[in-house]
Amino acid sequence: MHKVIAIITASLLLLTTAATAVAQVTTNYVRIGVALPLKEKSPRGAKMVEFYQGLLLAVDSVKHQGCAVSIVARHCGSTAAQMDSLLQTNPFVNCDVVFGPLDAAQIPALADYCSLKGTRLVVPFSTQTASVEGRPRNYLINAPRSIVQREAAWFAQNLFSDENIVIVDCNENNDEGTAMAERLRAAMDELGVEVRQVKVDADDNTLDQALNPDRKNILLPNSASLTALNALRERMRQFTAAHPGFAISFYGYPAWQTYASQIQSDLFQFDTYVYTPFYRDPESPAVKQLEQRFEQAFRWPVQRTFPRYALLGFDVGYYFLKGLGQFGRNFEANLVATVTHPLQNPLRFAQTNTGDGYINNFVQIVHYTNYQAVEILYRNQ
Repeated sequence: MHKVIAIITASLLLLTTAATAVAQVTTNYVRIGVALPLKEKSPRGAKMVEFYQGLLLAVDSVKHQGCAVSIVARHCGSTAAQMDSLLQTNPFVNCDVVFGPLDAAQIPALADYCSLKGTRLVVPFSTQTASVEGRPRNYLINAPRSIVQREAAWFAQNLFSDENIVIVDCNENNDEGTAMAERLRAAMDELGVEVRQVKVDADDNTLDQALNPDRKNILLPNSASLTALNALRERMRQFTAAHPGFAISFYGYPAWQTYASQIQSDLFQFDTYVYTPFYRDPESPAVKQLEQRFEQAFRWPVQRTFPRYALLGFDVGYYFLKGLGQFGRNFEANLVATVTHPLQNPLRFAQTNTGDGYINNFVQIVHYTNYQAVEILYRNQ
């Protein structure tokens, strides 16, 4: 199988596109709207404020590049009725793009409003594909799990087709893990590759039969939980101590990034591959610089969330501001040519059907190598 994968070290992460074009600035003025629960006094409200602050840093960046930006930001609450009430005031009538909302119940009204006004709508948080159906100017930043896992299975086909793949039953009922195990098995069936299964608490003789001493063994737990990961780590530490001839690698889930700082030594030891739509490299100079800018501007540090909402706001905002500033009305025809260097959330948009809007289907592999380095693997196309 032809592999179209680029590999780079995490600290040098600069994603570019295969196709580029000379950027022709068709406008120097972009008008943006923001509809989020900005006044909500809660942890999620704080995340929305931080997303908005990251967006403001993106505005500042493009202003330094000669693009003027105006912003209309409104608190929209959380209910459909609150969104309806807001839209009666016609707040985003002249906007080129609107970012929001947070709550899925508010999407239909805002999508209808933006369609009526001919305004682009960027939905940063929901995974509902219905928000882009029949709406060619709508953008979904977070792909549904089915798309993310489809991409994860593609990576498995290209990276692991010559390896021994084992699904590890962790004695949990986990929808995400069950779906990924089924998709991985189906992807390997397409190549005629056998996928084995074993329980995490199997004895050494059973594990010895499931694993292959002559190949790398790729272990996917059938649960994304920390409990399952801890059980797998402990069992593999025991087994490899008694059977040092086996090469073991883990294949796991976006949530594993949440635990990475606590268990990084094990992630390296077990040559771990994590599929994920987002990744923040803590050693990246560009990430450090943006987070320093954030703290200087807003007088507090970026929250330690996964993902970092300030970086999400910056990456999404900068992409659309730069693209609209360069291409104006021709933005949709130049999505590939809108080249940025994302700090956490790369964007690669595709239409599911002609006449629909666009879904970000970018997924990468964060590889914690057993030589104590982090590599990023992504489709080079």
